[in-house]
Amino acid sequence: MSAKQPFKYGVSHKIIYWGCLFDSLLELKYAISIEQEYEFLRAHIPVYYDPKTLLPTDYIRGNIRRYTPDFLIRHKQTGEAFWVEVKPRAFAGDPQLTTRQKVAENYIRWKNYDWKYIVVFDDEIKLKEEQNQLFLHSRKLICKSARKLSFQQFNNQFDRSAPTFFSNIPRNAQIHFVMFGSALSSSKLKHKTP
Repeated sequence: MSAKQPFKYGVSHKIIYWGCLFDSLLELKYAISIEQEYEFLRAHIPVYYDPKTLLPTDYIRGNIRRYTPDFLIRHKQTGEAFWVEVKPRAFAGDPQLTTRQKVAENYIRWKNYDWKYIVVFDDEIKLKEEQNQLFLHSRKLICKSARKLSFQQFNNQFDRSAPTFFSNIPRNAQIHFVMFGSALSSSKLKHKTP
């Protein structure tokens, strides 16, 4: 019996949508699938941890590693929160996922948050017809987004005061709701859709 080969990523297609930078079309597809029911923050919370103990730390030293899950989401009605890692199914069983889960769960306990850590695989993401149309439309924006990112990186080399292209930064009320839950009405927190 041969050992399972580690998962290798192919070319990543970064895309700007809703004022967020998605590292892949899979992440964008997931965001589209949840946006009607959940508020979300995209790759917002890095965890610094000791690789030997997998415990989080506030002190960054030479041996410390960083892990940042893809999404933090909170249901608009129930308030239930999830810290989400989105992966292709081929990544299932990879030891790195077990490590990431332990790191994330240790961080949640450490901070005493009400989040649950979950991994969502690509075959679990289901789109309704209108969501699928939105996803297909967004795929056409890849080249435009890539040009925008490339231009911004070039521009930043020369002018640090230049405004960012990412104009839809999450508002404080939205960040507070997703991270901690609150009595704020989620209707006030809606994302702008193109």
